[in-house]
Amino acid sequence: MTRKRTKVRGLPATSPTPAKEAERPKLSNDVVKNLAAPESGALTVWDADITGFGVRVYAGGARSFFINYRADGRERRHTIGPFPRWSASAARERAKELRKLIDAGHDPAGEKRDRREAPTVQELIDRYIAEHLPTKTEGEVRKNDEKRMLAEIGSRLGKHTKVTDVHDGDVKKMHQDITATGRPVRANRILAVASKMFSLSLTSMAGENRPWRDAAMGNPCKGVPRNREEAKERFFGQAELAAISDALAAYPGQTSADCIRLIMLTGCRPGEAMLAAWAQFDAEPSYWVKPSAHTKQRRPHKTPLSPAAIELVDRLRKARADGATWIFPSHLPGEAIAALWHVWHFVRDHAGLGADARIYDLRHTFASVGAGGGLSLPIIGRLLGHTQSRTTQRYAHLGDDPLREAADKIGAVIAGAGKASANVVALPKGQRS
Repeated sequence: MTRKRTKVRGLPATSPTPAKEAERPKLSNDVVKNLAAPESGALTVWDADITGFGVRVYAGGARSFFINYRADGRERRHTIGPFPRWSASAARERAKELRKLIDAGHDPAGEKRDRREAPTVQELIDRYIAEHLPTKTEGEVRKNDEKRMLAEIGSRLGKHTKVTDVHDGDVKKMHQDITATGRPVRANRILAVASKMFSLSLTSMAGENRPWRDAAMGNPCKGVPRNREEAKERFFGQAELAAISDALAAYPGQTSADCIRLIMLTGCRPGEAMLAAWAQFDAEPSYWVKPSAHTKQRRPHKTPLSPAAIELVDRLRKARADGATWIFPSHLPGEAIAALWHVWHFVRDHAGLGADARIYDLRHTFASVGAGGGLSLPIIGRLLGHTQSRTTQRYAHLGDDPLREAADKIGAVIAGAGKASANVVALPKGQRS
């Protein structure tokens, strides 16, 4: 009498097998090799010694060892490997190891499935772009920069690496390798993006019942030391601004050069200038109305234009092509200019500014000129589009320059009092104490 064929969910039905243990052979290389292949389907032969251990012989002649067991009330099958790559003795020893794990409560087939289906680093990157990136307040240029950082994370950690296989040592090496390329600050920024990315893996996605990384594993970016950074607050002097203007005039690509000119004259962020559209300048003459999608603060920003900026915009308007959307169009149809590094490298070298000079320093210079001229910090903040006063506070020391000059003059007079060469100034009668 033979046992009925049982069908396990997700597995093919087993072939008839002997009911008595004595009828089951002890699987060996000779036994497995001499098993006759069925005309169709597969034949299952169970081992006499190890419960659940068996071999399946397929119609084509292929043979594969496995072990069957029950977990959570359900029958499961874990494939050990094909014969003869796996000898019968090796498969038997593996089956014994698996049986011990099963008896201890493990589920080899389920764990193998989880391993196979576990999310990869690339899938976590895609999740970051879909879930987190839309919540950021930065404009499109900054978001595109984050995508470039995500791509570098994927290339260095491995796109197909399982999220659960990434450890702090892997992240530390990534940070060190990027630093070794001469980009210490960039390494810190990439580490920050990676940290947020892996924090997402500690939570479940909608429709899932568990996170991508166990909470006990934690975020592999935590504890990785950052590179020391020094705040850069470079301000170009009059001579340097003149040299920058001369370099822009000498640059062959005037579209990119004019984009930098607009940054100089308005103090805008480079990304705002690159995405400047005619609709933003045509709405109100002598004003630039930036849409919320293009500003870091995620709100519209209306700023007046200086006569020099108006002159620049008018010159560009005269050369404007019919139906043009962008003030600084790319060579690709319908797209705005996407990068300024090429023109800035030319300007930096031509003007002798040094490798530490950045396009963003033009924005700092715009603010410093205003602070040095006695403009209040709130006014400067409004021009720059700052939403918080502490962001503008970095320019406070520049606004104090006129006061320092006055204090120096008064101090010089007081210090020279009583000296033969001192030029003592008498205070008005009403101010004497």
